[in-house]
Formats: sequence, structure tokens, C-alpha cells
Amino acid sequence: MPTTKNLWFAEFQLTRLLRDMMDILMTLWQLLQPWLCFVIFIYLCTKMTGWVKNRKAGAIAFGLFFQMILPDPCAQSTIEAMAERKQEVKKQQDGDKEPEDEDENLTLP
Repeated sequence: MPTTKNLWFAEFQLTRLLRDMMDILMTLWQLLQPWLCFVIFIYLCTKMTGWVKNRKAGAIAFGLFFQMILPDPCAQSTIEAMAERKQEVKKQQDGDKEPEDEDENLTLP
């Protein structure tokens, strides 16, 4: 018949074993988390590439959304180029001329 001391000792050993297993799992998770994120990112990129090739609306919306929220690395030069273009269009409209094609005049670095 088990005594109270033996039950207490068995419970203590089980608790210590579970704590050690949890520590091992946490360490394993910390080691694998960057790799799992990388693999998920690669999977999403390949999935998006397939969607874009098939011209799915979800991929186009996803791209437009991220283009909207991500910062522009050449913001200052883009603002200057757009201001110059607006001035040219305004001058052309004042002279009753047709505005030229945007692609020909707009140059970005």
C-alpha cells in the first residue's frame, strides 16, 4: 500500500518531469520559430505568384494594399517629380494645349 510520502514524492517527480519537458519544448520552439516563419513566408510568396499568374483578384488586392501601407523609399524625389508634373500640366492647360502623356515626362530615380 502506498504511503503518503511515496505519493508526494511521485507527484513531485511528475511535476519536475513535466516542467523539464516544457522547458525542452520551449527551447525547441525558440529554435524552430524563425525557420517556420521563413518557410511560411516562402509558401505565401509562391502561392501569391501562382495567383498573380492567373490574375486572381485576391492577389491584386493584396498587392495594392501593401503598396498603400508600405513606405516609399524615394518619397522626396517622388514628391518633387509629381509637383513638377502638376506644374507642367497647369501651364499646358493655361495655354489651351493638350497635356502630354505622363509616361514620357515623369522620370523617377
